[in-house]
Amino acid sequence: MQLKTTLQISLAVGLVVMLTTGFYIRDIPDSTQAVHTTTLRVGTSTPIETLDSSTYTSHEAYEALVSTLVGLYRYNGQNKITPAISDGHPTKSKDGLTYVFTLRDFKWSNGDRVTAGDFVYAWRRLANPKTNSRNASRMDFLKNGEAVRTGTKPVTALGVKAINQNHLQVKLNAPTPYLDQLLADAPTLPINQQFAKKLGAEYGNSATHVLSDGPFKISGWSGATDHDWSYVKNPDYRLSHHVKLNQVNFSVTANAKKLADQFTAGKLDYAPLSPDDVSHYTNSNNLKMMSTLTSAYIFFNTSMGDTTNVHLRRAIAQAYDKHLLTQSKLKDGAIPLNGLIPKNLAKSPQGVDYRTDTGNLETYNLTKASQQWAIAKKQLGTQHVSLTLLVADNNTAKVSASFLKGQLEHNLPGLKITIKTVSLAKRVAMEAAGKYQLVFSTWTPADTDPYNFLTFYKTGSQLNITGYTSNKADRLINQANSNNPAKRWQMIQRTERYLMEKEVPSAGVFQAGQAYLLNNRVSRFSISPSGLVNYEYARLKSTD
Repeated sequence: MQLKTTLQISLAVGLVVMLTTGFYIRDIPDSTQAVHTTTLRVGTSTPIETLDSSTYTSHEAYEALVSTLVGLYRYNGQNKITPAISDGHPTKSKDGLTYVFTLRDFKWSNGDRVTAGDFVYAWRRLANPKTNSRNASRMDFLKNGEAVRTGTKPVTALGVKAINQNHLQVKLNAPTPYLDQLLADAPTLPINQQFAKKLGAEYGNSATHVLSDGPFKISGWSGATDHDWSYVKNPDYRLSHHVKLNQVNFSVTANAKKLADQFTAGKLDYAPLSPDDVSHYTNSNNLKMMSTLTSAYIFFNTSMGDTTNVHLRRAIAQAYDKHLLTQSKLKDGAIPLNGLIPKNLAKSPQGVDYRTDTGNLETYNLTKASQQWAIAKKQLGTQHVSLTLLVADNNTAKVSASFLKGQLEHNLPGLKITIKTVSLAKRVAMEAAGKYQLVFSTWTPADTDPYNFLTFYKTGSQLNITGYTSNKADRLINQANSNNPAKRWQMIQRTERYLMEKEVPSAGVFQAGQAYLLNNRVSRFSISPSGLVNYEYARLKSTD
C-alpha cells in the first residue's frame, strides 16, 4: 500500500539528512561528454502502473503524476508550497470553511485551457464509489466528502463547484490547517473532463491517453509493463522557465545491483541502491543517503484467521528489533518506527516533534511480547501458529521480510512465518481484497498532517486494508479533527495510542531511508522528505 498522505513543509528541508562521505575506490566516470547536456538518465526498479490520479497506488506513479501535472499549488525546489494554477490569493469566508480560488491561465498539452470544471470533475471522480479509489478518503476534507465516497450522498453534493471557468469554490468539512498541502497533492490534480470521458477506462493507461499541464509530458510509455519512457519538457507549461532539463530518460531494472553497475559504467546519472549494495559504495562521493517520511508497517488482517486475535497482534508488534534491522540490514538511512506516525512529520503547537511529544509505541520488548504470545496461544487453543507474510518483489521488502521471519520465529517459539513474494501490483490487489494474513507495506505521506494517518483505520476508508472496524476508534478519529489546534493535537495522540497500544491493526517497522548514486555532473537534485524527486528543479552543471 502506498499512497500517500503526508507535510509541514516549513520544517521539511531541515529534516532531510544528507550524507556524503569520502572518495570512492573505483573510478566512476561522469560521462558528461557522452550525454546530451540537458538529458538526465534515471534508473528505477519499479514501473509506473497508471497515470490516472484517481486510481494510482505506487510511489513511482505518484512521482510521475506530479512531474507531468500541477494543481492549485505545487512544491518548489526548496520543498515549499507555492501557487501554481491558483493565483495564491483565494477569498475566504469568516468561518474558514469556504474558499474561492482564482485560476491563472494554464494549458493542457492538447491546447485546452485548464478550467475550474477540470478540478470539479477530478475530485468528484475520485470520491465517486464507482471509481473504487484507495485514495477516496483524501476527499474527506471537503464538505460531504465522506458521505459521497460511502455512497450516502450523490457526487454533486461534494463541496467543490465551478463558479465559472476561472473561479473554483471549495467548501471544507472543517477548518483545514494543511489545506495548501492537500491542494498540491496528486489526488487533487485536475483532469481534462472532455478528454478523460472520451477515453473512459483507458484514461491514464499510456502516454497517448493522458494530458499534461505541468513541467513535463510523458513520452514512449505504453503502459504498466513498460520499462522505458521519458519526460520531455512541456513548452506550454506556464512556469517552464523553471525547467532546465529538456528530457529525463527512465530505465526499469528490477535487480538493484544491475542499476548500480549501469551507473558505474556511466550509463545512468541516478540509481537507487538496495540495502545489500550500500556498503560497496561507502567511500564514494557519488553515494547519497537520507531519511524519509515513507513509513513501513506490518498490516494485520483483522477480519479473518488467527490475526483477528489482538494478543497475537500485540505479540508480533513487540517481537522484532527495529534498531537491528535499520542499522545492520538496511543501512540506507532508515530509522525505527515506533508507532503509526513517523518522526519529523509535524510539530505540536508548542514546537515539539510529534513522535517526541507522543512517545514511542509498539517498541521491541520481548517480555511483553512473550506474555501476549502466551495469552494468544491459550485463546487460539494451540501451541503452533502458521502465518503467511505477503511482500512485494523489491529488495527492501525482501530483506525486511527475511529479517522479520527470523526474529518472529526465534522470539515467539511455535510461530511459523512463510514469506510470499509477488509483484507490487498483485500485492496491492491482494491486500485490497483482504487476501492475506500479514502484509509488509509502505505509505508515503503527501502532507504533514498526522491526522491523515488515523484514517487508515476509519470504517469504510479505502485505505483500511486491515478490515479493522471499531465504533470507539471511529468516534476518536472524528473527535481528532477538531477546530481547536491544541485539542486536535491531543486527540490525535490519544487516538494513535488507542490504536497502536490496544487494538494493533498494524505494527510500525521503520521510516524508510533512501540511498542512491548520483553523477557528479548533476548540480542540483531536489528530493522531498517523502522521497519524491522534483525533476522540475533538477540541474546539470552545463545548464546552470
